[in-house]
Amino acid sequence: MTNSLYVRSSVAQAALEHMPPVIRQTLIEQRDFCEEYGLKADAVIAFGNTGISVQRSELFEAIRAVLADRSEVAVTDTDGRDWKVFSEGGEGEQPRLLISSNDQRLNLPDFTALSPDSATRLRSLEEAASDVNLPTNATAAWRAILSKRSLEDDEVDQFHSEFRDTPVHIARSIRAEIQKGESSASSLVPSSRRYFTRLVGEYDGSSSIRDYAVGAGQNFMEGVASWRPYDGFLSSLFLSTHSALTAEVGVERLDDKDIVRAFEFLVERGDRLSQLGAVEVGLRILPERPEIEASLVRLVEQIRDDDVDGSMSGFKLFSALFILVDGELSRTRLFADCPPFYRRLASLAQAALIQRETVAAPIEIDSFCEWALNVRGEQFYLQSLADMRLEPRWKPDFSEASQMKADFLGRLMIAGKNYEKNIGSSELQALLVGSEIGSLHSQIEFPRPYFPGPLEGQETSPNPLPDELMEAVEAQLKANEVGPSSFIALVNSALIFRVDQSQVEMAAEALKIGRHRLANIEDRSQLLAILNGLATVSAVSRGKALADELRLLVRRYRRDTQYALSLDEAFRICLVASASRSDLKDWRESVGDWLTELAFEDFQGKEGEALYSHLQCLCHVVPELWVSCGRADAALAAYNSR
Repeated sequence: MTNSLYVRSSVAQAALEHMPPVIRQTLIEQRDFCEEYGLKADAVIAFGNTGISVQRSELFEAIRAVLADRSEVAVTDTDGRDWKVFSEGGEGEQPRLLISSNDQRLNLPDFTALSPDSATRLRSLEEAASDVNLPTNATAAWRAILSKRSLEDDEVDQFHSEFRDTPVHIARSIRAEIQKGESSASSLVPSSRRYFTRLVGEYDGSSSIRDYAVGAGQNFMEGVASWRPYDGFLSSLFLSTHSALTAEVGVERLDDKDIVRAFEFLVERGDRLSQLGAVEVGLRILPERPEIEASLVRLVEQIRDDDVDGSMSGFKLFSALFILVDGELSRTRLFADCPPFYRRLASLAQAALIQRETVAAPIEIDSFCEWALNVRGEQFYLQSLADMRLEPRWKPDFSEASQMKADFLGRLMIAGKNYEKNIGSSELQALLVGSEIGSLHSQIEFPRPYFPGPLEGQETSPNPLPDELMEAVEAQLKANEVGPSSFIALVNSALIFRVDQSQVEMAAEALKIGRHRLANIEDRSQLLAILNGLATVSAVSRGKALADELRLLVRRYRRDTQYALSLDEAFRICLVASASRSDLKDWRESVGDWLTELAFEDFQGKEGEALYSHLQCLCHVVPELWVSCGRADAALAAYNSR
């Protein structure tokens, strides 16, 4: 090492010692950084929960020697104990590596990429890549390296991480955790963006889920179908969060036996999302594949009969998993540069993957749901409220199990209508398009099945406001006395129909005329329903004037002696109404003004702590908010430090 490099290496080592651990670890793992500063990183490899760990360089040197002639090589662990590394396997088989000491014997991971024999290395790569459906480009990159040489020490973990970042590996890992009764948010939700692109496809800049479906979504599904038709079909159903995606699921590569097997698997062990997608796909292909009809009936019945309040509800578990996954992705900001619909696509797919692995496991759903909501509920809730700036028609309340079931029932009825000509069975016909007891139609609670789904928050409603409803809206808004009844028709229409901007302006004027007080309030729940409804109207219509008048109304009822709003209630209305501003700067200022006002109010109980927690979380979700929320943050920090 030259003097210059020695000095640079010494300075780099000194600097690394004063860096935060995460940054230090990240830099050390960068091969280019280490080479530039003459650093050589070594690591300690630990074998699960056995308490055994060995220096990486010593272990890999021993493995190379074993793979060269299959002899035994001694290594010493970090506690000074002696071990032997050796391999097993017959002629023509891939070597299987083990490490043993006295009566302890452990299987080592697949380190054949360290073999001096290129044929052994390449065979191992191809088998592993096929096993987990490693993308072609990743396989080709490692094939180019392994055809020339074995891996260096600092490349091994990078190589193995390729296989860890696959849905097949993660599903197996989750299954093993569930069997052991161990799990955590970080293990259920990988922090690798590469993983999620292999689960749902890579975001391609699409502005809506419909555009994504015919672009990257279609390409992704073709890729998994070409891997293994049966497994690929089941994997593609994780993307059943929108009918535009299930329309791209192909079954051409599946023979009759495999498609029957796939549908029977979904009846017995399917997650709720995949079951929905399978019905949509199944109705489309039913004339060519009539043998799946019995399975379709059973899938529809399972969705219909799910008791969302029961302790065995699949929708309850799926809802909690979605909140957990989406909250974790919000915390890690893995998709902060993507539109909300893409992050939710990834979240729902991962929730479905986890649920599929839990179907056969003895999991206590109520306890798990409580845990999931406790660890990531706040993060999910605030992320979803912030998302309304870009996708105002979907609210965090719609993640509830009852609304998810209503959404699924609505999609099934639409699919039944679209493919009614394909349905031959009277039983299936009665379920999907009938109206008698036991049909899906008899289960619905209007208007819940017609609310936008989690990937439809940015779409304008395709339904114009009917003339009779328009007349009702205007008649109520023009009433002499301004009260909750003045806004009922408008509030109930906002998420289903396209509301005319003139009507939104009329609502704002009505609040002004009524001097920001509502007459004839029946009870507090009615007041809250109207305030939340008006906030939603202002968001979906981008009605800034209505949002501004609503702020004055909330301020009045925050101090009302009879119907005083809680801090959390005012906070929620603030976030929803601020979505009337789609521009980030305007939204930021609106949220900042509302929250600063709330931060300087008198608090009851632990309201100050709750608002401070919400503010910190919200600014993590949207860091730009620090610009407008600095005063609120300082006030709350001072209040809570007393």
